[in-house]
Amino acid sequence: MRIAQITGRPVSLQLEAGIADLSGAVLVGGRLFLGNDEGHRLLHCEADAAGSGWLQQGSTGLGEKGEEVDIEALDYADGYLYVAGSHSLRRKALKPDRLSAAKNRKRFRRIDAQAARDRLFRIPLDPQSGEPGEAEVIDLRKRLRKDKLLEPFTRIPGKENGVDIEGLAVHHGRLMLGFRGPVLRHNLVPVMVLDFDHPKRYQLRFVDLRGQGIRDMVSVGDGLLLLTGPVGDAPGPFRLWLWDGKDQLPGNDRRISPAVRLGNVQVPAGARAEGLALIEASGDRVELLLVHDGVVNGHARRINLRLPVADPVR
Repeated sequence: MRIAQITGRPVSLQLEAGIADLSGAVLVGGRLFLGNDEGHRLLHCEADAAGSGWLQQGSTGLGEKGEEVDIEALDYADGYLYVAGSHSLRRKALKPDRLSAAKNRKRFRRIDAQAARDRLFRIPLDPQSGEPGEAEVIDLRKRLRKDKLLEPFTRIPGKENGVDIEGLAVHHGRLMLGFRGPVLRHNLVPVMVLDFDHPKRYQLRFVDLRGQGIRDMVSVGDGLLLLTGPVGDAPGPFRLWLWDGKDQLPGNDRRISPAVRLGNVQVPAGARAEGLALIEASGDRVELLLVHDGVVNGHARRINLRLPVADPVR
């Protein structure tokens, strides 16, 4: 079966020099907020004079200087901006051009646990002024370690099928956190559903994404648009799906509607699709902003989609 190709059109993002690792995005009152997963700052952008892109106006620190908060996903609802860190472990990257094989072997054995990554923020945000207030923070690491299904994956680096939270959407009043990893048997990907004030009462739902993990997610009507990609460092493919948000763990007592694969997302050479923001939704048509990791100065694309209205078919 021929898979649809989703191309979009380039959008100008005028950011600080050298920023190459955008990982989350959300639009609030015409302002664009971006996550940068290599630092600790949330980037604030305004529409440029031509109205064709966004210009960075400032930033908010969500950690101490030098910390890697690993901001992966953003969403906004009811006066609050939500920001998710990955809650992942990290294996040191190899440096083949700078280190010997022996030194790279030693480096490769090292796995880092960084407490700064284990944060979920709720930040008061005035949509008129765009000014953020003082952030509230919770840590989901304890919940993950106590969960009988997820606990083994909390000891594995994120890009090696360990725990790696990269998607966030507020859907029907609850936070939904999508995992890039682990991808479990039967291709099931966990989604943690919770209230910020009561994280102990979370629920795990599962969605079959044919072996891929969640890179980001946005709520659209009664469903969710999922941006997906490889768990590890493979260059793609990246895809968009429409999911009804219901648990897909199978059983003889339920009927499951599979997620609908909308198509493969095209990205610039060397880039990885990482963040998704809803620009506009009207009926079955949506406009999205896709942001990339791996390309300097924050490349982004604007995507127009028509969503299927018929019953999902694999």
